[in-house]
Amino acid sequence: MKYKKAIITLIVGEKYRNSWHKLCANNWRIYADLHNYDLICIDTPLDDSPRARSRSVAWQKCLILSDERVKKYDRVVWIDSDILINPNSPCIVSQVPDGKVGATSSFAQFLEPLPGQDQTVMNRAVEYLGWTFSNAKEYYSKARLPENFDEIVQTGVMVLSPRHHNSILEYTYHHYNNTPVGDYEMEALSYELLKADYVHWLDDRFNKLWVVCMLKDYPFLLPPKKTEIKPVRVWKRFIRGHYQLPPKGITTSALSTAFLNSYFLHFAAVGHYMPLVKTNINSWNDISLKMRL
Repeated sequence: MKYKKAIITLIVGEKYRNSWHKLCANNWRIYADLHNYDLICIDTPLDDSPRARSRSVAWQKCLILSDERVKKYDRVVWIDSDILINPNSPCIVSQVPDGKVGATSSFAQFLEPLPGQDQTVMNRAVEYLGWTFSNAKEYYSKARLPENFDEIVQTGVMVLSPRHHNSILEYTYHHYNNTPVGDYEMEALSYELLKADYVHWLDDRFNKLWVVCMLKDYPFLLPPKKTEIKPVRVWKRFIRGHYQLPPKGITTSALSTAFLNSYFLHFAAVGHYMPLVKTNINSWNDISLKMRL
Protein backbone atom coordinates (compact mmCIF):
# COMPACT_ATOMS: atom_id res chain seq x y z
CA MET A 1 0.00 0.00 0.00
CA LYS A 2 1.77 3.10 -1.27
CA TYR A 3 -1.14 5.57 -1.26
CA LYS A 4 -4.43 6.07 0.61
CA LYS A 5 -6.55 5.72 -2.49
CA ALA A 6 -6.69 3.07 -5.19
CA ILE A 7 -8.14 2.26 -8.59
CA ILE A 8 -9.69 -1.21 -8.73
CA THR A 9 -10.88 -3.39 -11.59
CA LEU A 10 -11.71 -7.03 -12.27
CA ILE A 11 -10.07 -8.82 -15.22
CA VAL A 12 -11.26 -12.38 -14.75
CA GLY A 13 -10.68 -14.64 -17.72
CA GLU A 14 -7.95 -14.72 -20.36
CA LYS A 15 -9.90 -12.57 -22.83
CA TYR A 16 -10.36 -9.73 -20.36
CA ARG A 17 -6.84 -9.96 -18.92
CA ASN A 18 -5.27 -9.80 -22.36
CA SER A 19 -7.48 -6.94 -23.49
CA TRP A 20 -6.84 -4.85 -20.39
CA HIS A 21 -3.07 -5.34 -20.44
CA LYS A 22 -2.87 -4.57 -24.15
CA LEU A 23 -5.24 -1.61 -24.35
CA CYS A 24 -5.69 -0.11 -20.89
CA ALA A 25 -2.70 -0.81 -18.65
CA ASN A 26 -0.48 1.99 -19.89
CA ASN A 27 -3.01 4.84 -19.84
CA TRP A 28 -4.41 3.70 -16.47
CA ARG A 29 -0.91 3.60 -14.91
CA ILE A 30 -0.03 7.06 -16.20
CA TYR A 31 -3.23 8.45 -14.65
CA ALA A 32 -2.70 6.54 -11.38
CA ASP A 33 0.89 7.76 -11.03
CA LEU A 34 -0.09 11.33 -11.85
CA HIS A 35 -2.73 11.47 -9.09
CA ASN A 36 -1.16 9.13 -6.50
CA TYR A 37 -3.38 6.06 -6.78
CA ASP A 38 -2.40 2.47 -6.23
CA LEU A 39 -3.64 0.30 -9.10
CA ILE A 40 -5.11 -3.11 -8.25
CA CYS A 41 -6.28 -5.56 -10.92
CA ILE A 42 -8.11 -8.55 -9.47
CA ASP A 43 -7.84 -11.51 -11.84
CA THR A 44 -9.56 -14.25 -9.84
CA PRO A 45 -13.21 -14.41 -8.76
CA LEU A 46 -14.05 -12.97 -5.36
CA ASP A 47 -16.90 -15.46 -5.12
CA ASP A 48 -16.74 -18.91 -6.72
CA SER A 49 -20.05 -20.24 -5.47
CA PRO A 50 -22.58 -21.88 -7.82
CA ARG A 51 -24.69 -18.70 -7.71
CA ALA A 52 -21.68 -16.57 -8.63
CA ARG A 53 -20.80 -18.85 -11.54
CA SER A 54 -24.38 -18.66 -12.81
CA ARG A 55 -24.22 -14.91 -13.46
CA SER A 56 -21.79 -12.38 -14.86
CA VAL A 57 -18.61 -11.61 -12.94
CA ALA A 58 -19.71 -7.96 -13.22
CA TRP A 59 -21.77 -8.57 -10.09
CA GLN A 60 -18.58 -9.08 -8.11
CA LYS A 61 -17.71 -5.39 -8.16
CA CYS A 62 -20.15 -5.35 -5.23
CA LEU A 63 -17.66 -7.43 -3.21
CA ILE A 64 -14.47 -5.44 -3.73
CA LEU A 65 -14.72 -3.27 -0.62
CA SER A 66 -14.46 -6.27 1.72
CA ASP A 67 -11.45 -7.72 -0.07
CA GLU A 68 -8.25 -7.65 2.01
CA ARG A 69 -6.38 -5.88 -0.79
CA VAL A 70 -8.94 -3.09 -0.91
CA LYS A 71 -10.60 -2.46 2.45
CA LYS A 72 -7.54 -0.70 3.92
CA TYR A 73 -7.89 2.29 1.55
CA ASP A 74 -9.65 5.53 2.43
CA ARG A 75 -11.08 5.96 -1.08
CA VAL A 76 -11.50 3.47 -3.89
CA VAL A 77 -12.30 4.12 -7.55
CA TRP A 78 -14.01 1.23 -9.25
CA ILE A 79 -13.50 1.26 -13.06
CA ASP A 80 -14.84 -1.37 -15.50
CA SER A 81 -12.06 -2.99 -17.51
CA ASP A 82 -13.54 -1.84 -20.86
CA ILE A 83 -12.71 1.82 -20.18
CA LEU A 84 -9.85 3.88 -21.58
CA ILE A 85 -8.53 6.67 -19.34
CA ASN A 86 -7.34 9.92 -20.83
CA PRO A 87 -4.18 10.47 -18.74
CA ASN A 88 -4.71 14.24 -18.81
CA SER A 89 -7.92 13.91 -16.78
CA PRO A 90 -8.36 15.49 -13.34
CA CYS A 91 -8.30 13.46 -10.13
CA ILE A 92 -11.73 11.86 -9.82
CA VAL A 93 -11.62 11.43 -6.02
CA SER A 94 -11.14 15.17 -5.58
CA GLN A 95 -14.56 15.67 -7.18
CA VAL A 96 -16.49 13.67 -4.55
CA PRO A 97 -17.30 14.58 -0.91
CA ASP A 98 -16.28 12.03 1.70
CA GLY A 99 -19.09 9.58 2.44
CA LYS A 100 -20.71 9.96 -0.97
CA VAL A 101 -20.56 7.65 -3.99
CA GLY A 102 -19.30 9.51 -7.01
CA ALA A 103 -20.93 8.39 -10.25
CA THR A 104 -22.34 9.64 -13.53
CA SER A 105 -25.95 9.54 -14.62
CA SER A 106 -26.50 6.96 -17.33
CA PHE A 107 -29.62 8.58 -18.75
CA ALA A 108 -28.36 12.17 -18.67
CA GLN A 109 -26.11 11.37 -21.63
CA PHE A 110 -29.01 9.87 -23.55
CA LEU A 111 -31.12 12.98 -22.98
CA GLU A 112 -28.63 15.25 -24.75
CA PRO A 113 -30.15 16.85 -27.89
CA LEU A 114 -29.18 15.55 -31.29
CA PRO A 115 -27.34 18.20 -33.33
CA GLY A 116 -29.76 20.29 -35.34
CA GLN A 117 -32.81 18.26 -34.28
CA ASP A 118 -35.66 18.46 -31.79
CA GLN A 119 -34.98 14.89 -30.67
CA THR A 120 -32.56 13.53 -28.10
CA VAL A 121 -29.97 10.75 -28.19
CA MET A 122 -32.61 8.59 -26.50
CA ASN A 123 -34.84 8.78 -29.58
CA ARG A 124 -32.00 7.41 -31.69
CA ALA A 125 -31.23 4.72 -29.07
CA VAL A 126 -34.81 3.50 -29.23
CA GLU A 127 -34.65 3.54 -33.04
CA TYR A 128 -31.26 1.87 -33.53
CA LEU A 129 -30.78 -0.21 -30.37
CA GLY A 130 -34.36 -1.39 -29.98
CA TRP A 131 -34.72 -0.13 -26.43
CA THR A 132 -38.15 -0.66 -24.91
CA PHE A 133 -37.74 2.12 -22.35
CA SER A 134 -37.14 5.82 -22.86
CA ASN A 135 -36.83 7.16 -19.32
CA ALA A 136 -35.59 6.05 -15.91
CA LYS A 137 -38.98 5.12 -14.51
CA GLU A 138 -39.62 2.79 -17.46
CA TYR A 139 -36.14 1.34 -16.95
CA TYR A 140 -36.81 0.51 -13.30
CA SER A 141 -40.25 -0.83 -14.18
CA LYS A 142 -38.75 -3.24 -16.71
CA ALA A 143 -36.24 -4.27 -14.04
CA ARG A 144 -39.20 -4.97 -11.71
CA LEU A 145 -38.06 -2.33 -9.26
CA PRO A 146 -40.06 0.58 -7.80
CA GLU A 147 -40.31 3.53 -10.19
CA ASN A 148 -39.08 6.02 -7.60
CA PHE A 149 -36.22 7.77 -9.40
CA ASP A 150 -35.63 9.85 -12.52
CA GLU A 151 -31.94 8.97 -12.71
CA ILE A 152 -29.88 5.82 -13.22
CA VAL A 153 -26.39 5.38 -11.80
CA GLN A 154 -23.89 4.21 -14.42
CA THR A 155 -21.95 1.72 -12.28
CA GLY A 156 -18.98 1.36 -14.64
CA VAL A 157 -17.17 4.09 -12.70
CA MET A 158 -17.76 4.73 -8.99
CA VAL A 159 -15.85 6.55 -6.28
CA LEU A 160 -16.36 4.52 -3.11
CA SER A 161 -15.27 4.30 0.49
CA PRO A 162 -14.84 0.90 2.18
CA ARG A 163 -15.81 2.47 5.50
CA HIS A 164 -19.09 3.91 4.23
CA HIS A 165 -20.25 1.76 1.34
CA ASN A 166 -19.28 -1.87 1.84
CA SER A 167 -22.57 -2.88 3.45
CA ILE A 168 -24.81 -1.48 0.70
CA LEU A 169 -22.73 -3.09 -2.05
CA GLU A 170 -22.75 -6.47 -0.31
CA TYR A 171 -26.50 -6.18 0.38
CA THR A 172 -27.11 -5.62 -3.33
CA TYR A 173 -24.93 -8.58 -4.26
CA HIS A 174 -26.72 -11.00 -1.95
CA HIS A 175 -30.32 -9.77 -2.30
CA TYR A 176 -30.74 -9.15 -6.02
CA ASN A 177 -30.30 -11.05 -9.26
CA ASN A 178 -30.41 -10.39 -13.00
CA THR A 179 -33.46 -8.57 -14.33
CA PRO A 180 -35.10 -8.43 -17.77
CA VAL A 181 -33.15 -5.21 -18.50
CA GLY A 182 -29.91 -7.21 -18.70
CA ASP A 183 -27.48 -4.70 -17.17
CA TYR A 184 -26.28 -7.16 -14.53
CA GLU A 185 -25.79 -5.38 -11.19
CA MET A 186 -26.53 -1.88 -12.48
CA GLU A 187 -30.31 -1.84 -12.05
CA ALA A 188 -30.28 -3.01 -8.43
CA LEU A 189 -27.16 -1.11 -7.35
CA SER A 190 -28.44 2.12 -8.89
CA TYR A 191 -31.73 1.71 -7.07
CA GLU A 192 -30.11 0.97 -3.69
CA LEU A 193 -27.59 3.83 -3.93
CA LEU A 194 -30.28 6.35 -4.86
CA LYS A 195 -32.61 5.08 -2.15
CA ALA A 196 -29.83 5.60 0.42
CA ASP A 197 -29.14 9.12 -0.94
CA TYR A 198 -25.49 8.25 -1.41
CA VAL A 199 -24.94 9.55 -4.93
CA HIS A 200 -22.89 12.60 -5.82
CA TRP A 201 -23.22 13.20 -9.56
CA LEU A 202 -19.99 13.53 -11.52
CA ASP A 203 -19.23 15.25 -14.80
CA ASP A 204 -20.30 12.87 -17.59
CA ARG A 205 -16.77 12.93 -18.96
CA PHE A 206 -15.71 10.65 -16.09
CA ASN A 207 -17.76 7.86 -17.68
CA LYS A 208 -18.50 8.85 -21.25
CA LEU A 209 -20.29 6.09 -23.12
CA TRP A 210 -18.93 5.45 -26.61
CA VAL A 211 -22.34 4.26 -27.74
CA VAL A 212 -23.72 7.73 -26.88
CA CYS A 213 -20.92 9.33 -28.87
CA MET A 214 -21.86 7.20 -31.88
CA LEU A 215 -25.57 7.88 -31.53
CA LYS A 216 -25.06 11.62 -31.15
CA ASP A 217 -22.01 12.59 -33.18
CA TYR A 218 -20.99 9.64 -35.35
CA PRO A 219 -24.19 7.91 -36.54
CA PHE A 220 -22.36 6.79 -39.70
CA LEU A 221 -20.55 4.24 -37.47
CA LEU A 222 -23.82 2.63 -36.36
CA PRO A 223 -24.87 -0.69 -37.92
CA PRO A 224 -27.87 -0.56 -40.24
CA LYS A 225 -31.25 -0.65 -38.59
CA LYS A 226 -32.85 -4.06 -38.46
CA THR A 227 -34.72 -5.02 -41.62
CA GLU A 228 -36.84 -7.96 -42.61
CA ILE A 229 -34.71 -11.08 -42.64
CA LYS A 230 -34.80 -13.01 -45.94
CA PRO A 231 -32.28 -15.58 -47.18
CA VAL A 232 -31.32 -13.47 -50.21
CA ARG A 233 -30.70 -10.40 -48.05
CA VAL A 234 -28.59 -12.37 -45.60
CA TRP A 235 -26.48 -13.71 -48.48
CA LYS A 236 -26.00 -10.24 -49.99
CA ARG A 237 -24.95 -8.78 -46.65
CA PHE A 238 -22.44 -11.58 -46.21
CA ILE A 239 -20.76 -11.31 -49.61
CA ARG A 240 -20.93 -7.50 -49.86
CA GLY A 241 -19.93 -6.74 -46.28
CA HIS A 242 -22.84 -4.41 -45.58
CA TYR A 243 -21.90 -4.32 -41.89
CA GLN A 244 -18.34 -3.16 -42.42
CA LEU A 245 -17.25 0.04 -40.69
CA PRO A 246 -16.18 3.07 -42.72
CA PRO A 247 -12.47 3.23 -43.60
CA LYS A 248 -10.23 2.73 -40.58
CA GLY A 249 -8.89 6.30 -40.70
CA ILE A 250 -12.39 7.74 -40.35
CA THR A 251 -13.36 5.37 -37.54
CA THR A 252 -10.10 5.93 -35.65
CA SER A 253 -10.39 9.71 -36.02
CA ALA A 254 -13.89 9.65 -34.53
CA LEU A 255 -12.84 7.38 -31.68
CA SER A 256 -9.72 9.38 -30.88
CA THR A 257 -11.71 12.62 -30.89
CA ALA A 258 -14.18 11.11 -28.42
CA PHE A 259 -11.25 9.95 -26.28
CA LEU A 260 -9.73 13.43 -26.29
CA ASN A 261 -13.10 14.94 -25.32
CA SER A 262 -13.55 12.51 -22.41
CA TYR A 263 -11.85 11.73 -19.13
CA PHE A 264 -12.86 8.03 -19.07
CA LEU A 265 -14.27 6.59 -22.33
CA HIS A 266 -16.46 3.56 -21.69
CA PHE A 267 -16.97 0.82 -24.32
CA ALA A 268 -19.83 -1.03 -22.62
CA ALA A 269 -21.08 -3.74 -25.02
CA VAL A 270 -18.97 -2.33 -27.88
CA GLY A 271 -15.46 -3.35 -26.82
CA HIS A 272 -14.46 -4.23 -30.40
CA TYR A 273 -13.91 -0.49 -31.01
CA MET A 274 -11.25 -0.16 -28.29
CA PRO A 275 -8.19 -1.25 -30.35
CA LEU A 276 -8.87 1.54 -32.85
CA VAL A 277 -8.38 4.38 -30.36
CA LYS A 278 -5.14 6.35 -30.45
CA THR A 279 -4.53 6.87 -26.73
CA ASN A 280 -1.16 8.61 -27.15
CA ILE A 281 -2.67 11.91 -28.26
CA ASN A 282 -2.87 15.27 -26.50
CA SER A 283 -4.40 17.60 -29.07
CA TRP A 284 -6.42 17.82 -32.27
CA ASN A 285 -3.19 18.20 -34.21
CA ASP A 286 -2.07 14.82 -32.86
CA ILE A 287 -5.16 13.16 -34.36
CA SER A 288 -4.36 14.53 -37.81
CA LEU A 289 -0.70 13.58 -37.47
CA LYS A 290 -1.40 10.03 -36.27
CA MET A 291 -3.81 9.45 -39.15
CA ARG A 292 -1.06 10.28 -41.67
CA LEU A 293 1.42 7.83 -40.11
